[in-house]
Amino acid sequence: MVFDTKQMAREASLESRHIRDLDELASAESALAAHDWESIIRRGRITCYVSMDSEPPTQSLRNRLIELERMPYLPIMQPARQLAWGRDGAELLQNNYGVLEPQEDSTFALSSVTAMIIPALRAGLDGSRLGRGAGYYDRALATVPPHSVGGPLRIVVVFDDEVDDTVPHDELDQPMDIIVTPLRVIRLTK
Repeated sequence: MVFDTKQMAREASLESRHIRDLDELASAESALAAHDWESIIRRGRITCYVSMDSEPPTQSLRNRLIELERMPYLPIMQPARQLAWGRDGAELLQNNYGVLEPQEDSTFALSSVTAMIIPALRAGLDGSRLGRGAGYYDRALATVPPHSVGGPLRIVVVFDDEVDDTVPHDELDQPMDIIVTPLRVIRLTK
């Protein structure tokens, strides 16, 4: 699909996500976890996220990553649209926005991760990513170098019908390296 504005793309994506049924979500969850994550991501610390109700489900994926010794750290929403991080696997508490978060790990440094698994509403084959619009992830990504010069691999997760040639983006939006959908792993960079 082609969208003229970010807002139009967000509205269309949110509308299509809200009509997905539980069987489709369960199938997507299994398929995402079944990808060959051992070859996609090196061992070590990574970031992931707890999916919200209409997002591609990440619970099984997060469990699989822990089995493979890819230690997921989850985001914690901070003031000024910043992210802190805490280790997955512990008790998660719901924040004011309804997002499940771990306890913060003050020793964690984003520069230490090998990969970041990032939510999106849509992704473009040109590396563009459309988030929900708050800019938390773009701010975090701006603090680490791109993967091409030693930074973490940037992996965006969307449903199969949410991949376009490009999505509306601007100079603040950070590029992605891989798109993962329930059916595909699309490498955008080497």
